[in-house]
Amino acid sequence: MPIIIEKQYSNQAHVAVWHITESHDELQAMLPSAILTDAELADIRHAQKQIEFFCSRLTIKYLVDKLGIGYLGIKKDEYGKPYLVGSNWHFSLTHTAEYIAVVMHPSRPLGVDMEQPSEKLLRIAHKFLSETERNDADSDSDKLCIYWSAKEALYKLYGKRKIIFIDNLLICPFRKNQQVINGRLRINEIDEQYTLIVERIAQYYLVTVC
Repeated sequence: MPIIIEKQYSNQAHVAVWHITESHDELQAMLPSAILTDAELADIRHAQKQIEFFCSRLTIKYLVDKLGIGYLGIKKDEYGKPYLVGSNWHFSLTHTAEYIAVVMHPSRPLGVDMEQPSEKLLRIAHKFLSETERNDADSDSDKLCIYWSAKEALYKLYGKRKIIFIDNLLICPFRKNQQVINGRLRINEIDEQYTLIVERIAQYYLVTVC
């Protein structure tokens, strides 16, 4: 099982990262029937997306077993946010073509995102960054990636729709090698400050808010 990172943060959040090296059939064979239904698989037709789905379920099951949490399945709430059935533990997951990351906390909502720097983020920066954030990131693809993943992580923590990245999700300027950055979720009656953890994994940035 290629779990390459497993750790506990100082605030009791647990994170596990899986490096995808197995084939589609190998992964499917590793999944107990209790955590994969034919109906779930039928909804995912692309082979790569099935691989990511298999790995996400396996990573969740790995953490659940390590933490001694009874696994009764995963469902989604009215906004599409997944949750563990019959458990107070919160979790968030992110996937790329190469990695799956899952973070869990016993009582607090959280969010995680993983992305690699790309030219696309430079082209769409005006759509998700405030003027202050754009000035700080400039054309640095690494910083743009961190900004994007930080806002995605905050969005997942919030877990509801109709959010505007420029107005509702704010990230304080930071140094590129900074491992802890600060963010703010400001929407409707909510105005909260959050700490986000930034880690580099190969060519990707993993950002967790918990």
